[in-house]
Amino acid sequence: MRFHALDSNTSHYLWPHANNHPYGAPPKLEDNVMDYDEPTWDDVPDKFMNFDDDACKCFSCRGWFPTEDCVINHDEEYKGVPVCDTCAEGRFFVDKVA
Repeated sequence: MRFHALDSNTSHYLWPHANNHPYGAPPKLEDNVMDYDEPTWDDVPDKFMNFDDDACKCFSCRGWFPTEDCVINHDEEYKGVPVCDTCAEGRFFVDKVA
């Protein structure tokens, strides 16, 4: 359980000189804006999209799913690819047991 702010000096709360900000106090978290540059549907290649049926091809299982049942992820080259909800949650179904 946190009982102090993330940017506060912890030497006031813990053992003396626990963290005395040797490199200066960090900036306030409210001012820290990070641009993650997340992929959008505009970044998804057309080979994964079927605009006639409003469907997309899952990058993991290669099945076709309605667009509303897919989320956008990125591949090894950080390009936007659609992934079905089942693959995005990490669930898989085994048809045959070896």
